Amino acid sequence: MTTPAGHDHHSDQWDKQLASLERDGRVSSPWVSQAVQWLIDDMAGPPIEHVVDVGAGPGFAACAFAEALPSARVTALDPTASFLERTRERARERGVADRLSTHEGDIDSSLSALASADLVWSSHVVHHTADPVDALRKLGSLLTADGRLAIAEGGLPMRVLPGDYGLGAPGFPARLDATLDEYAVREWGLPEAATGGAKDWPVMFGDAGLVPVQSRTFLLDRPAPLHDTVRAYVVAQFAKVREQVGDRLDRADARALDRLLDASDQVSLIRRPDLFVLSASTVHIAARGSATTAAER
Repeated sequence: MTTPAGHDHHSDQWDKQLASLERDGRVSSPWVSQAVQWLIDDMAGPPIEHVVDVGAGPGFAACAFAEALPSARVTALDPTASFLERTRERARERGVADRLSTHEGDIDSSLSALASADLVWSSHVVHHTADPVDALRKLGSLLTADGRLAIAEGGLPMRVLPGDYGLGAPGFPARLDATLDEYAVREWGLPEAATGGAKDWPVMFGDAGLVPVQSRTFLLDRPAPLHDTVRAYVVAQFAKVREQVGDRLDRADARALDRLLDASDQVSLIRRPDLFVLSASTVHIAARGSATTAAER
């Protein structure tokens, strides 16, 4: 298996989403830190002077880049003002506020306002765009001549319990994954390539006029027993699964999912002592092709 003043219904929604992104960022931080260091080590050319994090959310990755590159400027781009406010707060907490700036906007409308970057990072954002290939093309246009585009997309589905989770018919976790992939293709209008494995994003790089460089997968391993924050993350992920595809499951699988989310059930996620998190996230790197120019932003 990313509001200003006034506390209204919409600000409540953003507050909840921000809390969710904060939790997700804390849980995911080990693999993100590994990816940041790998990208820096991989760029053996000129010094990295400017990094842009596209779809920065509350700024976990942006701050990680700023900490790992003490001479670089980092720009965090996101369409949600409250997320950027938290990014600035996080930058102050980590002592990198003098080198980290924020910009409210998105891939479609805001890249032309940004300075060219030696490294552009975007995590689990591009597959949400209406045209992922066009989004990659626009991101590539932001690169300096020797720059790199790094996107975190795909990997391996998360597993949280031994075997088939001890519920439903054999193959229950795999069926959840397949149903989620089908949902992504149909509901978000994604090309099937965008929901696939490591081979598909490099193909889309080529379609966008970029040159695929390499891909690497990073493991997130949170063993049992889980900290309460990580357990809450798992429960939230499965609640999202039920919200998105619960009505697409057969009766037995829907019942198994309900039991995992029923706090009164002894087999529920909130009660299981053997609950863990094991997942893999893939980062794909591309360089500029000769046809990728700033005029395409």
